[in-house]
Amino acid sequence: MSISSARELLKQRKDDFKLPSNFKSEEFRRVANGFFQAEGHISCRIRGKYFSPVFVVNQNLTPKSLEFFFTLWHVLGRTGSLTLIKNKYGKIVIRLSSENWDTILNIYAEYFNLIYGEKYIAFQKLSTIRHLTSNQLRLDLSSLALATNIVYSLSQNGTERKLSLSEQLSLFCISPTNIDIPNYTDNYNKVSILFIIGMILGDGTLHLRLRKSDKGSIWVIPTLFLPQLKNKYSVHFFSMLENFFKSFEIKVYTVNNAKDSETIEIISSSTNVDKDNIKKLTILTVESIHSMFKKLIPMMNPYSHYFYWKYDQYELMSRVALLVNNKAHLTLYGFKTIIEIVYSYPNKRSQSKEFWMEVIESWFKSLIADVGQLTLTENKSGENNIKAVYGRGPLSGHIVAWKCVFHSNSNLKSRQFGFTNDTESRVAIEQAIKYRDSTIKSWVDSLGSNN
Repeated sequence: MSISSARELLKQRKDDFKLPSNFKSEEFRRVANGFFQAEGHISCRIRGKYFSPVFVVNQNLTPKSLEFFFTLWHVLGRTGSLTLIKNKYGKIVIRLSSENWDTILNIYAEYFNLIYGEKYIAFQKLSTIRHLTSNQLRLDLSSLALATNIVYSLSQNGTERKLSLSEQLSLFCISPTNIDIPNYTDNYNKVSILFIIGMILGDGTLHLRLRKSDKGSIWVIPTLFLPQLKNKYSVHFFSMLENFFKSFEIKVYTVNNAKDSETIEIISSSTNVDKDNIKKLTILTVESIHSMFKKLIPMMNPYSHYFYWKYDQYELMSRVALLVNNKAHLTLYGFKTIIEIVYSYPNKRSQSKEFWMEVIESWFKSLIADVGQLTLTENKSGENNIKAVYGRGPLSGHIVAWKCVFHSNSNLKSRQFGFTNDTESRVAIEQAIKYRDSTIKSWVDSLGSNN
């Protein structure tokens, strides 16, 4: 779609947009705050002696991001400018912005009061700047100097200005001096799961890693990455995130200046952030089946509709979580179904689907089902989930049946097929294989249809 046709679509749909009847304003607000934490920007420009605030939040244009921004714009009283631009990569971006003092301080600052760190402090700094500079007729040099210093402290982008602080002060005929900027208090409100979902909409990533173990099996590693640019407020913000996860017994670890190439590649492909910039980020990571599949994904399930343009990431996690939580990955068909699901979603994985299929088939060939668990012992039947049944009395030490057995969590019914000679044994093993395959397939497929 061209930028002109996209703008025409935006114009047509803006006036007709209405919130759905089941819209929950507080839930959406928490998601929007998490998104602004990741993608929002607050700054201030100096033009002559006039100080102009800047509020910006944007995202690559998709049908779902359009829906999200229409909703956000509507709940903010249809204030600010909702526009489309092309970024430096040539992609169309939807953007909500404002340079109006009243809009930013009276509407946006109130709505986005669940954010943390630099952006939470930035709203307070804007309020101070406004107080110092609102009366242009009585703007004294001390107020002008303090306001200018606060502007240059607003954000890292604020330090990348055409004029240095001393150059800007000299235009006001003010000598550079050490000025104490007021102390501001950060946000101590608890983080919510909806806020986390909002962060995922921004630079966060849900990703399912596949790794070959030393023993030849495959590790399924569900992972959440929450990156943020490091600044002096980061310690407090990440402590708030860590406290949230730890309150649910979800293990996390936080790393400054990411060096792991796989992590950098995953975040870059998911968020379109330059790899060099990712290396400068602080990244909170949650990973493991227990933390992700047992804890976090079930917490997200009631709010899955808030994933908008990243619903695919959530859906992949949710589908695989259902199979793994029900132990379907302990069957060959179940594990192959997981691999099929993983590769049915957009991905930039280093290994092909066929590679993982070969790995898992080879792994299961080395296993034998033994009353609900897989062990590395000799497989008498030559088949997974089929064990030998030995006779008693005169038949002691002789195999008299082939029995299909399944993991206890599956609630699948075991069944054995008896025989008295080699010919019947071949028939019995064929019957056992047929029963095993059809039973496992029906069970695994039913799990998929329930998701």
